[in-house]
Amino acid sequence: MEENGSFNDAIIKAFDEKKAWYDSVQLPKIQDNYRLHLVCVNNIIEALVKKSLVNPDPYKKDKKISSISCPSDANFNDNERATQLGIRLSDYQSTLDFICNYFKFTVEQVTIDKIRKLEEFNGFFGWMNLSPNSARINTRSLAACVMEAKNGAQPLQAAMINDSLNKTKEALSFIETALKELMDFQKEAYKVDVRRLILKNGAFDKSKMESAPTFLAEIKRLFPSCMPKRTFSTDLISEIIDEEISPKKAVLQEKVLGKFKITDSTKKEQKKASVSAHEILMETVRVLGTSSQQYSVILEKLVNNNTIIQNGKKNFKDQLLKFIRRVFGLQEPEIEYNIVVMDPATNQSHKEKLNYTEFVANLSKRTKYYSSISSTQSLNYNKVNAQPDDKLLEFLNKQITENSRLMQVLTALDNYFKSVISGSEKLKGIKPELSFLKSILIKVNQFRAEYVSLLEEQEQMRKLGISDD
Repeated sequence: MEENGSFNDAIIKAFDEKKAWYDSVQLPKIQDNYRLHLVCVNNIIEALVKKSLVNPDPYKKDKKISSISCPSDANFNDNERATQLGIRLSDYQSTLDFICNYFKFTVEQVTIDKIRKLEEFNGFFGWMNLSPNSARINTRSLAACVMEAKNGAQPLQAAMINDSLNKTKEALSFIETALKELMDFQKEAYKVDVRRLILKNGAFDKSKMESAPTFLAEIKRLFPSCMPKRTFSTDLISEIIDEEISPKKAVLQEKVLGKFKITDSTKKEQKKASVSAHEILMETVRVLGTSSQQYSVILEKLVNNNTIIQNGKKNFKDQLLKFIRRVFGLQEPEIEYNIVVMDPATNQSHKEKLNYTEFVANLSKRTKYYSSISSTQSLNYNKVNAQPDDKLLEFLNKQITENSRLMQVLTALDNYFKSVISGSEKLKGIKPELSFLKSILIKVNQFRAEYVSLLEEQEQMRKLGISDD
């Protein structure tokens, strides 16, 4: 029985290493792809709302999401499509936000039951095959709306929708494969728990391992006390018995150990061989470009809120000056607001005078520029692509710094508008868009870190005299 004990120790050690890999590498990747999916879904919803193809859910803020569940799939009439699909997309978006920002991506938390819920949720709208001929009403309705949104849309808008659909397919494809592998790993985790808690337990009678029936009976005897509140899985425990005493145990043991091999490093090396440092930087540029949609929505909301404030100035002097400027063709004076900016690094706040007119003009320019670099066919994208890597990195570092500062100012301006226009139903807050922008910046930072890591590794290999061939 020494041989069995040795395999038990080996399998537990291999499992613990694979579990650590899941927690530190694979599960964060799954979360990153959910965040990318969230950005894409938001872009698509915004495009549909702008075309009045779906109506925003008026009760969205009142709904609290605390678990993974699918929206309603009940049938509805064609004349209800804009309202019902709007509600379901909103519910899907809120649950996706919960998954990205509140759900814990660890082996302990992503159990078999939760994997099944995630898989059901991922397929709710049939993103992988979005067809107007689908038998499912939500997929069919969404596909029809997307087609209508693209018909007659400006090339840039149509390209954004297509890009969001393609990226969400890529993200869900990775998630689907990773979750299937995690499901298998969780089944093996159950078996490892049986080995760790029962087979290695001092109360376990090893003499009972001589035959399958007595082996099974011995595990059943200890199971309630050693693994309380766990379901007894005859199929998985039968696999353990086969791995321990069947004539093919050597083959089965090798197969199980093979499941715990960590091959990510090999895949990473293959990726580095096929994907250049420059390509990583350009992918970072494309991700940065997706922020244009969020900035576009923010701009629209800022203009709306500013108009409410300016229209509220109805005293005689303001109206007279406005009339005079209009008669003589004079420019409107620049608008300034006193805002309170919070520095997240120091957690200190300070007052600033913001030139709203100049700020909005610069934000509009940034939005248009980011929109252009999000398309690989644009002139601006090709200009960026032609730059050497050191200049590209410098460009990205500058953009990250500027965007971080911009988000601080936008948050302060949003708070200012809310304090001045409190209670108005016409006020449009930008908190959701700022949340999406944060997700995009996180992704941009991750790509930048990947590039820097690749450079450091290449430099180390050069120092060791190892070529890249």
